[in-house]
Amino acid sequence: PETAEKPCSKNSRLAVSGDGLCKEARVSKTSLYKYFGDMVGVLMAVVVQEGDMFELNIDTNPETEEEFWVALIGYGTRLLRLLNTPFCAQLDRIMHEEARNNSSMANGYFENAYGKGHQDVTDLIRIGADRGYIASETSAEDLADHVISLWEGLPWVRARLGLVETPYPDPEKRARRCVDLLFGFESGVVSSRSNSS
Repeated sequence: PETAEKPCSKNSRLAVSGDGLCKEARVSKTSLYKYFGDMVGVLMAVVVQEGDMFELNIDTNPETEEEFWVALIGYGTRLLRLLNTPFCAQLDRIMHEEARNNSSMANGYFENAYGKGHQDVTDLIRIGADRGYIASETSAEDLADHVISLWEGLPWVRARLGLVETPYPDPEKRARRCVDLLFGFESGVVSSRSNSS
């Protein structure tokens, strides 16, 4: 896919209005607010539904060291593929804009999106540390934070700003390189382990 930085062709309007949503969905405002309460309820319903739809399924019980690294790299690969979908960047932009005026929505969005992924990776890294696959004084929570930050990096910022449509041209390669970098393997060691994924 084309990865040169350019403005996305999608509508970049951030504000979401009840009137616009009702018109698009062909429902009355009464029906909308009956089921969702307000626009915050609508947006949170979208986050929960999409979170369930795009469940990344991390293997939290790998039986061998090889399976552990395959699971970690596989999760990173699926995360980056998910973030490559235009919908994710659009939703993230909308939620950041709307969250400025609603702290409960900001907390809900964080927990259902970023927090859920962070917990999944933390759990897996904790298993790797407990079994001796990872030798680090850094906590599992901090290691998860670091590897997710490496996976997403500036390409995700560019996507959220609408500068690129596909932030990760090769999600698996990026996921492997980030794991190599963070966990200190010589180039190719983790990559060769992940060939079975």
